[in-house]
Amino acid sequence: MSVVGKRLLILGAGRGQIGLYKAAKEMGIVTIAGTMSDNNPPGIILADEVVYMNITDPDLVLEKAKDLKLDGVTTSCLDKGLTALGKVCDKLGLVGFSENTAIMCNDKLKMKEAFMKHGVRTAQYAKVSDENELKTALEKIQLPVIIKATDLAGSRGIYISKTREAAFEGFREVMKLTKRNYCIIEEYIEGWEFGTQAFVYNGEVIFVMPHGDETYMSHTAVPVGHYVPLECNEDIYRQTEDIVKKAIKALDLNNCAVNVDLILCNNKVYMIELTGRVGANCLPELVEINYGIEYYKMIAAMAVGDNPLEYWKKRDPNPTAGLAKMIQSIDKAGIVRNVEYVGEVSKNIVEITFFKHPGDEVRIFESSADCIGQIIVKGENLDECRKEVDAILEAVEVTLI
Repeated sequence: MSVVGKRLLILGAGRGQIGLYKAAKEMGIVTIAGTMSDNNPPGIILADEVVYMNITDPDLVLEKAKDLKLDGVTTSCLDKGLTALGKVCDKLGLVGFSENTAIMCNDKLKMKEAFMKHGVRTAQYAKVSDENELKTALEKIQLPVIIKATDLAGSRGIYISKTREAAFEGFREVMKLTKRNYCIIEEYIEGWEFGTQAFVYNGEVIFVMPHGDETYMSHTAVPVGHYVPLECNEDIYRQTEDIVKKAIKALDLNNCAVNVDLILCNNKVYMIELTGRVGANCLPELVEINYGIEYYKMIAAMAVGDNPLEYWKKRDPNPTAGLAKMIQSIDKAGIVRNVEYVGEVSKNIVEITFFKHPGDEVRIFESSADCIGQIIVKGENLDECRKEVDAILEAVEVTLI
């Protein structure tokens, strides 16, 4: 089936969607950027058409989509438009997950309820709407605990609390951020956090790719890097595949990439959360490196009704190691005077990209929005990748004023 000339609405036009725009254009797909009108994201210049819309408003997105003669709708590295994506797929008969699935992906409480129903191992939790309910929950869930907004993505609205006083303070802070009148409290499972990328097509999980996560501790652990392969034994791989498949079934995820957060405690893998889109911060590129496939094209092909397995069939039987890392400032803020890479360009460097340029503000790192740039490398093994990244960081010059 030819995809040339097919029309694909991509929700979002930020840096996380750039790879998707580029891949779709190479395939001959007509790309339509769905984005807000009050900013100038980098994906706009890559799109064939631009339609201004609030992608967090499913009804608005559906009304706009009806007039676009679409063959597909998708996104990458972004949670904001998932409910709209599900609604458009439902109402226009396009390939993708349902609106109900999207709602569960965007609501940590509904997700938890689905996990419990389908026997997915996860942390004990309780819904809390006020401080009295929090007090009751703290009698059942031992400290330390995590207070979470149910409607925010990434590290926003998550507070680790080791004391009762900190739990109440975290609750108050979360309730300032959330748009809902409740949040959840979870037992704090201390262990090794890692992630997984997966892909599900026509009800079949095509792959489960565990990856390591490097984090920086702000008010919570913020991912600053990812790597493949995951350094663990076969039992952890088996547990990971089993729990990911169970969770995908619990949320009825289908015809989508899947991003998963997990934690290992006492040799048992626990589900933190998952959602129906590819992970951010270079995870699509690590899938491409690991399997030797064109992953963005696989996502785009599926969205417009083509068979994504044609790309999967071309994968390399020998997986390649890869590492991606943010360039960040952890102790200094200011305005960029100069930022550049002054080292050698080796065959193992996949990408060195700067998001901050002269005149831009750099803040002390607290979230991925504060990163200066990113590095992606590949190699025969992780040691080789780590040495390459260390050498690159030594040769990155950032001058702030």
